[in-house]
Amino acid sequence: MRRREFRGVLGGAAALPVAAGTQQTERLRRVAVAFAIGATFIPSLFACSAMAQSETNILTCMLIHEESEFRGTCEIPCSVNALAIDIDGPNPTKACASPPRIVHAMLRETSGNWLGTMQGKFPEDPTRFEVVTPSAGKPGIAKTPFGWFSLQNAPKENEALSLTIAANNQLPPTQDDIRIIQRAEALLSDEKVWNKEDNRACPPNPQKWSLFCALQQATEEISGGIHYRQPALQMAREVLNEVGGNRLGKHRLMDYNNHPDTTLAEIHSLLRTAKARLEKRLR
Repeated sequence: MRRREFRGVLGGAAALPVAAGTQQTERLRRVAVAFAIGATFIPSLFACSAMAQSETNILTCMLIHEESEFRGTCEIPCSVNALAIDIDGPNPTKACASPPRIVHAMLRETSGNWLGTMQGKFPEDPTRFEVVTPSAGKPGIAKTPFGWFSLQNAPKENEALSLTIAANNQLPPTQDDIRIIQRAEALLSDEKVWNKEDNRACPPNPQKWSLFCALQQATEEISGGIHYRQPALQMAREVLNEVGGNRLGKHRLMDYNNHPDTTLAEIHSLLRTAKARLEKRLR
């Protein structure tokens, strides 16, 4: 073998470890870059997912005029139907990706506003559906069996009434909600007037009150009607989600009230916590 060729062979052999090391370094560099991109991209991906969820929480209704009423259907987003929308927005522990649910609804015009019914999540849920149109600078409100939300649009054209409702968060409370909590606590003043066997049927002028019926009575006294998803009641349910534990089932207020481990002191604590949180969110 010629000297020049021999040197070439030696040079190539010596270069092999260097080339291999260079390739390994390049692979490590690519992995590091991939992790860096992932650290930036993945949170953005979740942010986009959350944004997409917020954009899909739009409740829409299309109602057609029939005699003195408007009847039709409403499309309920999955998170709304799952009762996963809190005052501060969607509850992250209740992810929902099912298709929207279609429910029947009816509205009748009353003094510029609308009052009627809408199917709730459960067959036994109250069906009161009220639409308060914007007036004197005040925004419109849609009071549904799934919560109180902001009314975006409610055009009535010819024989059709269409509603667009922003349902990404429950509406914040007012002073009425504070008074509802205070009145409910007053009704549950001591053990003698506490009903521990609630069935969510609230008779007039009872001798005893459950948590659910006390809140319902207070709502009727202060708001002038039984609003099942009044912000005061919703905040009580939100607090229960945190403190109720295994005492909660299908109907949170009833289940917690009836559980053998629940004390009246805990009921009072629940109401006071709800009141404090409502006060921080007053509009």
